[in-house]
Amino acid sequence: MIGLIKDLKDLVNGELRDAYLHGFKSAASEDKVNVVEKSGSNGSKNKVSDTLIYKGERLAIDFDQVDEDAIRALQSNSVQTNNYNELSTVLSTKLNKVVADSIVEGRSIPNTVAEMQKVINTETYKLTRIARTEMTNVVNEGRLASYQKQEKVRKKPFKYTLVVASGSRTCDAHHELARRIPAKGLLMNELIELQQSVGSSYGFTLRGNSLLHPNQRTVLMRVP
Repeated sequence: MIGLIKDLKDLVNGELRDAYLHGFKSAASEDKVNVVEKSGSNGSKNKVSDTLIYKGERLAIDFDQVDEDAIRALQSNSVQTNNYNELSTVLSTKLNKVVADSIVEGRSIPNTVAEMQKVINTETYKLTRIARTEMTNVVNEGRLASYQKQEKVRKKPFKYTLVVASGSRTCDAHHELARRIPAKGLLMNELIELQQSVGSSYGFTLRGNSLLHPNQRTVLMRVP
């Protein structure tokens, strides 16, 4: 199982660049802004495409070394949570407890293996949740990077909001955020401050620019 945790983490890290680039491009496409990958980013001498998607006098922003550095920071967990390491520790502790209890209670080997499998099944679900959370967060980080480059080109700050999923699965903190974020949006520093304030009242710590907890389903958006 420890090996599975490492394999999944490596797989997710391998997909982070695509997720970041997807977020970056999707944010640009909202206002038909062209994205050009600068030569040399990601170790390549070629652009993503020599043909711009949107014709005419459209704005263009670069996907460059700054973005590659941001992706590496995400891969190194400097922004992401340390849930993988925590999960490894929790799993080892739980499996050791199952073995110790089995010895004390004189359980059979099949019974012990069955109890260990229950623990593994539970932690596998948590692995999937962590992976899904990380991918969602990286897409949002890519979106923000794209928006911020558009701000520089347009020479004006954007207002932002969080698209919060409705329903019983959404936590109270995000329900409150959905109520408190004005329809006209907030400057990014104001949105971060609001998330920190609301999150802390529910026992959450903001990670990056918009991640409060695992299994989060919010999307960072610019308010037109």
